[in-house]
Amino acid sequence: MTVDDATFHHTLQIADTDFVICDVETTGLHPERNRLTEIALLRLRGGEIIDRYSTLLNPRQFIPHEVQRLTGISNEMVYTAPDAIQVMPAVRRFIGDAVFVGHNVRFDRSFVDATLRRCGVETLQVPSLCTARLARRLIPEKSRKSLGALAAHYHIRIRNRHRAEGDAEATAQVFLRFLQLLDEEFDTHETAELLSFQHRQIYRITGAPKYFTRLQENLSDLPHTPGVYFFHDKRGNVLYIGKARDLKERVSSYFYHNIGHTEKIRRLVRGVHGITWKSLETELSALLTESRLIKQHQPPYNTQLKRYRKYPFIRIDAADDWPTIGWCYDLADDGAEYFGPFRSRFAVEDALDSINKLFLLRECAGSIRPSPDGVPCLYHDIKRCGAPCATMMSGEEYQREVDEVVLFLQGEQDGVLDRLRGRMHRRAEDMDFEGAALLRDRIAAVERIIRQQRLMVQSVRKQNIIIVTLARRRNVEIHFIRMGMLAAQTLVDQKQLPLKDLRTLSDDIYFSRQEVLFAGGVEDIDEMRIIASWCLTRREESTVVEVMDGEDLEELLSRLVDAITDLARGGTREGREENDRADDDAGQPGAAIGA
Repeated sequence: MTVDDATFHHTLQIADTDFVICDVETTGLHPERNRLTEIALLRLRGGEIIDRYSTLLNPRQFIPHEVQRLTGISNEMVYTAPDAIQVMPAVRRFIGDAVFVGHNVRFDRSFVDATLRRCGVETLQVPSLCTARLARRLIPEKSRKSLGALAAHYHIRIRNRHRAEGDAEATAQVFLRFLQLLDEEFDTHETAELLSFQHRQIYRITGAPKYFTRLQENLSDLPHTPGVYFFHDKRGNVLYIGKARDLKERVSSYFYHNIGHTEKIRRLVRGVHGITWKSLETELSALLTESRLIKQHQPPYNTQLKRYRKYPFIRIDAADDWPTIGWCYDLADDGAEYFGPFRSRFAVEDALDSINKLFLLRECAGSIRPSPDGVPCLYHDIKRCGAPCATMMSGEEYQREVDEVVLFLQGEQDGVLDRLRGRMHRRAEDMDFEGAALLRDRIAAVERIIRQQRLMVQSVRKQNIIIVTLARRRNVEIHFIRMGMLAAQTLVDQKQLPLKDLRTLSDDIYFSRQEVLFAGGVEDIDEMRIIASWCLTRREESTVVEVMDGEDLEELLSRLVDAITDLARGGTREGREENDRADDDAGQPGAAIGA
């Protein structure tokens, strides 16, 4: 059976897909005549390496001297190594149904498949993904696309070059850079889109097309700043709105480079007769501004080209008398509480599994129906439900369990642990040793989850935070988020902080304001998603100050000033580079948009 790359996991998000990065060392270049001497496999999921497999193999043939000099693998080293027939079943199990990734992947896969066949093991029935192919489409301006050249381009240090594990590690790091670029610049979030991207035709510009001549002045004036850009048709109508971390690089990529555009993008580019833009201070401002402008103008090409990556959320159906807990990709104005986002489906499913083992919420779907014979279901038998259907748990007891789940998801694990310990001691005093042992095991599970730091999230609708981001010209941009939505934003000079203004804003937003910002529309939900996703994926580029329950204004202001000072003093590498470029772009149009 063969696998069609275009349809493989067509509904899966990239973050929900397993990738196995492979590198092999061999006795030569021909998969039928030559043999493996080493193989390394790295399993990548949700942007992290979660598992590894690496071994030398005895090829049962002489390793040529030139190969020994290149790899450092000698005949003596592989003499006591296992034969392929001992290794390949484990290799096949490790790869499983994951996407097979390699640099010049055809070489690695041909040796793996040939070796599997010789050992009588089923060959791979999964799609391949080549980082060399991706490099030719993502960074066409780089003349060399070898693994060493790409590692140097991204400042990746390769340990044990020309050894399988070292090269696989470098390939994985390059691949992660490519995934980030595909997400930010090409709105590529699904596995099928990623697999298709590597096969896109590369278009060479042999002469100056008509649109290049008429847009050359626009393109030369673009600044190296974050912002939003507008493509206009010949009547001045807006065709497309996009955001960019760097306006010049992003917009120029449509017209200068042979990126391998889709037919829709090429059609858009041919129809562009004018480009305008608005410089902003940070990429977060660009994201929020882009979202609002798209809703305002509804450009025709945004509906065809623009898609956002979906992040999963935990959902508690708070409107139900007996709430259940599950997960979903989309927020809705349905009275439920949403916690997240999580990086991938795997992460949210793992969190839910832990919660279902820790707490006694029902796992059945639909409205609760009393058991006709008073016998609880299987979930009660395995200690995962309090059996309200069999009247073994009152509504008040069930709601207390829901409240503990909410507190746990909001990061208040200490309170949950204290209550669990109290209940354990009371059951032990009542001679209910089985119940006390169950609570003891639940306490151990909570402590394990806290150590793993898997559940440090908040309710999206109750998210009160201040996001502090290093901006251009050595300024700091501050976004005040109330109940998950942007309440205000301001730009401040990090050397002359306007303490009076910051105090007034903080007081108005978090201590005085009563109205609810969330109106329940699609626009509001989209804004919540953007802010929550930023806090998940770009937290290292910002400082997030959480507004604590019970603290006073002066305490919050003090923590905010400390956050601004710390960020301005240290910053991030990207922020410092952006500031250096911004000094050269002083005088370019653009200012932060107030809420």
